[in-house]
Amino acid sequence: MKRYPQRFLLILIVLFQAIAGIAGGIGAAGHYYENRIIPGLEINQIPLDGLTYEEAKSTLYREAVPPSAITLIWGEETFSLPLFPGLSTFQVDGAIENALEMGRLSRSNHYFFNTMRWVPLSISLGVPLTISDFYLQNALQRLKSEIDREPLDARLAIGDGIPSVIEEQSGWFLDLDKSRESIENHLLAGCFEEIPLIVKEKLPHIKQADLPVFDHLIASCSTPLGDSCDDRKHNIMLAKEAINGRVIGPGEIFSFNDTVGPVTAEQGYREALVIQNRQFVLGMGGGICQAATTLYGVALQGEMGIVQRSPHSRPVSYVPLGQDATVAQGLIDFQFRNSYDFPVLLTGRMDSCLTFCLYGAERETGRSVEIVTEDIEVLFPYQLEQPDPSLPKGVRNLVRRGEEGYMVNVYRLIRVGKEEIAKEFISTDLYMPINEVLRVGTKEIAKVKK
Repeated sequence: MKRYPQRFLLILIVLFQAIAGIAGGIGAAGHYYENRIIPGLEINQIPLDGLTYEEAKSTLYREAVPPSAITLIWGEETFSLPLFPGLSTFQVDGAIENALEMGRLSRSNHYFFNTMRWVPLSISLGVPLTISDFYLQNALQRLKSEIDREPLDARLAIGDGIPSVIEEQSGWFLDLDKSRESIENHLLAGCFEEIPLIVKEKLPHIKQADLPVFDHLIASCSTPLGDSCDDRKHNIMLAKEAINGRVIGPGEIFSFNDTVGPVTAEQGYREALVIQNRQFVLGMGGGICQAATTLYGVALQGEMGIVQRSPHSRPVSYVPLGQDATVAQGLIDFQFRNSYDFPVLLTGRMDSCLTFCLYGAERETGRSVEIVTEDIEVLFPYQLEQPDPSLPKGVRNLVRRGEEGYMVNVYRLIRVGKEEIAKEFISTDLYMPINEVLRVGTKEIAKVKK
């Protein structure tokens, strides 16, 4: 029993000696690495274990190779920025100072810290790099011109007369100050690859949710182009393009003349047949009345409020009597008011027909409109004779063929399902007859004596 204290004492002595030995080793190691680079540390993958400041500096100047370029990244994009001689500086002194600092716990007590690093330490540092401010700023400005993109607002697109919405797209811009700070911080840490650029999002002003709803076809109207000449079709196309995509707000009045604008050669219009004083003559913009007429049809079908409309002085071939509209810049306009409490959109297309459509939010389900011409009264022409002393007596030459005129009433029938719920009077239109004109000879023929 008395031997246990002796064994315990022996163990204590051995343990004390081991601790003293370790402490001595720690002290010796700490003293040795007080002004040297600690084990396991490398700069630019160059081992500098145990080297003094001057030794490490000489080694780095001899073996460290400055980069020829740095790489910048943004998302999946990579940009290379070349480093030309004289534009960048390798900060070897700073790298060595950072390495020595790794071995210091504090300025007064660092022996234990150094020793603990001596066994497992493995640290890799880079050489700091500085770049010319002027060069870096210019390089970032060039990158900004490549990267920056303005946002795209949500917008309405019309293809073949059918509206669709193109969603908004965010833009972005290179933040010069933040990107410069990012580059400089990475270069000071000795990192020359995959340096992140700071690119910020730029939001659009108009989003899809901000656009009016045009997902329901309220009404459409088509008129045939028939054998219209190229100039006439060209004029109709110009008018159609001016109207296509026009949005009319609730209660807003649409003006054909204001929308189409001046009908002049400077605007691309050509001469084609027009009705003037109940006669067909060449006139600038011939054919645009068909656009006004087709638009009148879609306004009636869409239950718009007709503000101003005039019929032609004689019937036209492409719509029933009483369903046409004529226009003349500065004289006669066609106007209608949006009767709904939501915006409506006009679209147009041309093929063998001219078609206008009216889109908006969905109205009453099953509601339909029909425009009818009724109470047609035929007005017969008179025969007018013009004495002509140059023609022999009894000769009658046709100067102008007579045409019947008409008086008609136009109504709008509104149905829900098969039930007619309203019959609205639209207009009474008068197309005056064209009287027949004959030249009647009055010249006396001398009788020849036998």
